[in-house]
Amino acid sequence: MILPAAIVSLSLAALAGCGSDAATSAPTSIPGSDRPPVTGGPPVTEPDPYAGRGWIDGEPEWGVVDMEGGAMPMTGSPDEFTASDAAEPPSGVATDEAAAPIEGEGGQLTPLRAGSVDDNADFPGFLEYLQRYDELGLPARPFDPTGRIVATVTGANGLPVAGAPITVAAGGTTVTELRTSADGQAIFLPAEFGDTQASYTLASGDVSVDAMPGTDATLTVATDGGRAAGMPVDVLFLLDVTGSMGDEIAQLKATIAQVSDQLLALPQHPDIRFGMTLFRDEGDLFVTSTFDFTNDIAAFQDALDHVEADGGGDTPEAVDEAFAAALSDPSWRDPASTVQLAFLVGDAAPQVARQVPKPYPASIQEAASRGITVHVVAASQTDDPAEHAFREIAEGTGGRFVFLAYGAGGTATGEHTDIASTDYEELSLDQLVVRLVGEELAALTGDTFSPPPTTSTVPTTDQGQ
Repeated sequence: MILPAAIVSLSLAALAGCGSDAATSAPTSIPGSDRPPVTGGPPVTEPDPYAGRGWIDGEPEWGVVDMEGGAMPMTGSPDEFTASDAAEPPSGVATDEAAAPIEGEGGQLTPLRAGSVDDNADFPGFLEYLQRYDELGLPARPFDPTGRIVATVTGANGLPVAGAPITVAAGGTTVTELRTSADGQAIFLPAEFGDTQASYTLASGDVSVDAMPGTDATLTVATDGGRAAGMPVDVLFLLDVTGSMGDEIAQLKATIAQVSDQLLALPQHPDIRFGMTLFRDEGDLFVTSTFDFTNDIAAFQDALDHVEADGGGDTPEAVDEAFAAALSDPSWRDPASTVQLAFLVGDAAPQVARQVPKPYPASIQEAASRGITVHVVAASQTDDPAEHAFREIAEGTGGRFVFLAYGAGGTATGEHTDIASTDYEELSLDQLVVRLVGEELAALTGDTFSPPPTTSTVPTTDQGQ
């Protein structure tokens, strides 16, 4: 289902949770990954067949970079260090309002506030926004959502079919393959495959339907849709950890356990694992680094507590490389049975002038083929190029574009955004994340989403900027 616009006052703790996988034999390969296959050994009996992977390729260096570009070793606990770059206020935001979106009196964290829009719900408006951006002459990678087709797979019982494969063909030739996300939908962008005039045939199982670009397609299959309680859910944080992201990282560290508790309290009792792919940029101590999925929230919290915001240099960051790594490195579970979500949290655009092996439009196509929904959270320094790229990523994968808000001071959007204050409502970020996950899971069980109880405790921290 394409969700309506919603806003949020968010405590950047996005989502989490823990659960358990059934015992299984060691798989021959990691789903969705090009990493070496797992071979040999007796059947795996641990709840998570990938338990213990932790930091893939080892924990990254967290030392800050000096003015000459050399690493400065840290001599104490990582928690003693904070980001080295002072955050600049977003466009249109007064300095005194932008400077303290996190810390209140006594170092207490106050919830980050944000808005959220669904560009697939107002697709004509999104196309107009893209056209206005093009007229500004600002940098961008080629991406054309013209002629978008939204395909929905519904079961005989009227519930959405998550993880359903869809083959897209034109003239009898397969163009691409898609997979539905938790809402039973998949997005096909004909222009990205070179033809907005062809008639396409979309097939799932024994059911097929013809669709022209710019239309929607519904496939009703003979089997029931929906999922039983306890469904697997993989959630990945794709997190910018350059110097300007100190506030957001501090909030995530402080509230991740609360978000986990709320997700576990959902009536669907999802089997949730979460992981993270971090990114900075070339010239920093690392470009990307991934902590693999785990159902152990204490292990995830410990890894997150070590994350430090530093580096970055110029404004654009390694978003292309990070998006590609987020798809290839973690051990995503079988997309046919797993709800797959990613939350990209950042404040800077990709390095679009840089040649990369896999630019983000190609990763959008891969995410769509695997049923991975990407919600993008734009932080305080977001400018026009960042908003533009972030909204393309969210729209192309069926996600939401979320942006921090500062009341009368403005929002974390570009100077030329078309998002007005009337386009969204307010929630807190943890409430938004739980809502985004909860609404999709509720659709799969035929329930009405009801927010779980929240605590009024506001954590304290001395981190952030």
